[in-house]
Amino acid sequence: MTLQMRRFLVVGIVSTFVDYLFYSLLIYFQLLPTTYAIAIGYLFGFLLSFFLTRSYVFSEIKVDKIHREFIIVFVIAFVGLLLNILIVKALAYVGTDLYSARVVAIGIVFFFNYYVRKVFVYG
Repeated sequence: MTLQMRRFLVVGIVSTFVDYLFYSLLIYFQLLPTTYAIAIGYLFGFLLSFFLTRSYVFSEIKVDKIHREFIIVFVIAFVGLLLNILIVKALAYVGTDLYSARVVAIGIVFFFNYYVRKVFVYG
């Protein structure tokens, strides 16, 4: 595992903690349906991840326009959000609890996000 990937993992752990915290609270207190809880948690995690990744993981790579970079990363994150929802729904359908299903989805989407961002944004 490269230094860059390890840094991405650290950022991912921190932003995932924020994401999962919001998701878990919304599910536990039944404040929103599962899909919305995933989206809200993912949004908070995404915003934190974007700024930490930009400054800590891919800091040596300069993208000339931050709004262009943000839009591209947002589109990638949106696909990751859809993958999260599909994975959680599929695992819940086969009997996996919502908390465990989300952990599995987060793990899969982590690798998707890293490689797609590395190739299409910072590569």
